[in-house]
Amino acid sequence: MGGKPKGDGKGLSAEEEAKKKAEAIDDIDGDEYKKTLRLECRANEKNIKLEEKFTGQYNDERLRINYFWLISKKELEDKQAELRNKQRELQDLEEKHQIEIKIYKQRTKHLVFQNLDQHTELKKEA
Repeated sequence: MGGKPKGDGKGLSAEEEAKKKAEAIDDIDGDEYKKTLRLECRANEKNIKLEEKFTGQYNDERLRINYFWLISKKELEDKQAELRNKQRELQDLEEKHQIEIKIYKQRTKHLVFQNLDQHTELKKEA
């Protein structure tokens, strides 16, 4: 950013310097070997992209499963609370029913005794 030319100070650009360094390298490898290396690099780049794609899919699935798990957990808690409320309501109704049965038994006993009393009273009068 300071306005200095890039390179070795002789006014060469970075690209020209890279070309100069590349030409200065003493290659003992053949063109066929370089070609196979380039093909292998391309295959590796494809594999990297594919792996990145799979990683993204994995993360998406993991988030989706986590989301559904949280929703299911919340639904389970709601259903358990609802079940507890229904059981409490059923217990209250059962207690109320037992109380009503006792009241009806008491009324029936009272009516039987009253009937028996009336029956004895009629016998006395007769």
